[in-house]
This record gives sequence, structure tokens and C-alpha cells, in this order.
Amino acid sequence: MGVAPSTEGSRPGVRVVCASLPGPGHAHPMLAVARALARRGHDVVFASSPEHDADAARAGARAVALPLTEGSPLHALRPYQDSENLGAATAPLVAEIAPDVVVADLLTLGAGLAAEMNGVPWASLLIHGLHTPSRDLLPFGWGARPARWGPAKVRDRWMQRAHLRDLARAREHLNGARTNLGLPPTARVDAGLSPDLQLVATLPALEPPRTDWPPHAHVIGPCLWDAPGEPLEPPAGEAPLVLIAASTARGDDRMVRHAVRAVARLRLRAVVTAGKSATPTPVPPGVIVAGFASHDDLLSACDALVCNGGHGVVARALSHGVPVVVVPGHGDQRENGYRVERAGAGLRVLRPSRVAPALVRVLANPSYREGARRVQAEASRLDGPSTAADLVERLASAAGRQAPSVDVDDG
Repeated sequence: MGVAPSTEGSRPGVRVVCASLPGPGHAHPMLAVARALARRGHDVVFASSPEHDADAARAGARAVALPLTEGSPLHALRPYQDSENLGAATAPLVAEIAPDVVVADLLTLGAGLAAEMNGVPWASLLIHGLHTPSRDLLPFGWGARPARWGPAKVRDRWMQRAHLRDLARAREHLNGARTNLGLPPTARVDAGLSPDLQLVATLPALEPPRTDWPPHAHVIGPCLWDAPGEPLEPPAGEAPLVLIAASTARGDDRMVRHAVRAVARLRLRAVVTAGKSATPTPVPPGVIVAGFASHDDLLSACDALVCNGGHGVVARALSHGVPVVVVPGHGDQRENGYRVERAGAGLRVLRPSRVAPALVRVLANPSYREGARRVQAEASRLDGPSTAADLVERLASAAGRQAPSVDVDDG
């Protein structure tokens, strides 16, 4: 695995565009990278939705609106058509700013295409584990351990081949978009990510080993951003304290409701950051509910976290040595839950109704706290934003030198 070492010194005067979708799970890690670059004296432009203008100013970056950040409706996603539109709309902005390098969120491929159109090297910032295919792993998102023998291993190989065929079809669509933008087609199986540099903003403990780790992908550590939130004091008492953290992107009403019921049944204390979820009613004794709050302040006093498995809150909890119960929803959350279990730092439950027994196991068995503390020790040695800045400086210095691509047979 490419765990990136920190390098000494910095290249002064680099101009960087950091481009991200507006959702907090995407924008906040990018803001952390932008801040690290700005603190080194670089000229940083943060391209996203205007809702992050104040955040960009706090990061020391200049904010600009990224065209077409909304993309397609969720029920009819057209990722490569949207990327083509975003690339065409963003190319003039990149030309005007004239950056040395562009850093694009993994779902903001259009900004990377705009960089290529202007002859500018670009990096991808991954807000979870590396999701490119591997002969050693099941397709990202399945959230399961590969089989070791017998019919199950044959099934896994079939799944891997089917996944590669899907990626090959996706690459055809992307190459159509690239051709329409005047860019050459690509043969890379990881065609939606930068060919130059992939910044994997996760913890090494959450990356299963693979023998075909790409040389241009680097595990840098989490890129955490301290968003303003309500100051909260935990409920009074001596019972174990649980943080119930709903998604900041969409509602998790069932997860929140079942988690609050579990806390009440087990006579625990809890703080609920409901995000966009409905506030559970009635609120039991020993439970405090807020829309948003500073998780760092709360986690230092917590005994467990219950969440949907968003990578940011999982990485933050493990960085505090707090074990996690994951009730996964969409996207990468099932995979994140599996990787938490694999690290021995918590449990994944696929039904919200199973939160109570999972909490009992996590709180009663010290091995989960020990697992989380092992990950915490690992996290204490990492500085994701600073390492990202090191690598971005190196990429700018290389002036667009092409890095090797992922070597996976897609037959």
C-alpha cells in the first residue's frame, strides 16, 4: 500500500485550484487540503458552491463558483455526461486562473477534465478508501471479505470480472465525453481518477492489503475539517455516552430513531446530531438532540459512535479511539462498515433494529475499544492535509509528468 511519507520543505508560489461538490462529505476534506496549501503561502482557489464561501475564507482560499455543481437528479444520474458538461463549463475558469495544478474531488471529474483541456496536471482527492479494482479484493461497495477456497472463490472471481466489464463500459462512455471535449481516449481502468496523483484520505487500517496497489495512489490519512457547530455539554450522569451522528447529506430517520430507542432501552446517555434527519420524539431522558455540533468536542468523552458509515465521521471517531457501530445506507457506507469490522474497531449491522445488541457488544467487549485505540495510534502519526500538500507540490514541480496507471486486466 502506498502510505505517503511526508516530505520536507515546500515549493513557494504554487497556484492551486481545489474543486469539490458542495456536500459536506466532499467539500470538507477538500477544504482541509486547501487550508494546508494556503498555510504554506500558496495561492489557493476553492471552486465549489457559494455556500462554502465563508469556509473557503477560513481556509485562507479565494472562493469561486464551480459551474454546474448540482449535476443530474439522483434518480437519473449521468456521471460522464455531467462531467462533460462540467468540463466544458469549467475549462474557461481554469484558463483564467491559470493554476499550476488542480485538485479535484473524486466525484468532480469535470474539473479534472478541464485541467487536462488546459494542459494542467491534476490530482484526485478520494474521501474514502481506494475504490479502483483489484485482483485481491471484491468490488468496492460489496463490503465483504474475499473467499479463500472452493465455490465461493469462483463466485468472487466471477464478480470481479463482471465489475471489470462494467468499468470497461463506463470507460467507453467517458471516452465519448473526452472525445467531445477534444481530449484523447484513455485505456486506463481507473479512468475516472487522475492519472497523475490519487490522494486517498483514509486510515491505513481501513485499507485491506492488495498486491496490485497503484504507484500513483497514496494513503495520506483523513482530511478532517472543523465545521462550526453548536457547543454542547453531554447529559449528566455516569452511564456510557454514545454519539448518534446522522448524515449531513441526507436524512437517516430510521437509524436515528432505532439508535435513540436502543439508548433509552439500555439506559445509556446520548448526544444526537440529527443533521437532515427528523428529530426523534419524544426525546428520552439522558438524550440531547442538536442539528449539528462539533464532533471532536463530543468524541473525547464518548464510549461509542452510532452512524450510517460516512467515511468522515468514522475516521474522526477512530482518530479519537472511539469504537463504531455502523448502520450503512448508500454509497461507500457498507464498505466502510466492513472495514471498521475488519480493523476490530466496531461492528456493522445491516438493519437499524439491530443497533441495541450491537451497542451491548461494543460497550461490553473491551476488544473493540482496544481496536479503535490501535487505529487512533496510527492516526496520530498521520497528517492527511499536510501530506496532501507535499504531494500536490511535488506534482506541480513535475509539470504534468505522467504517472503509471492501474495495472489490472479488464478482460
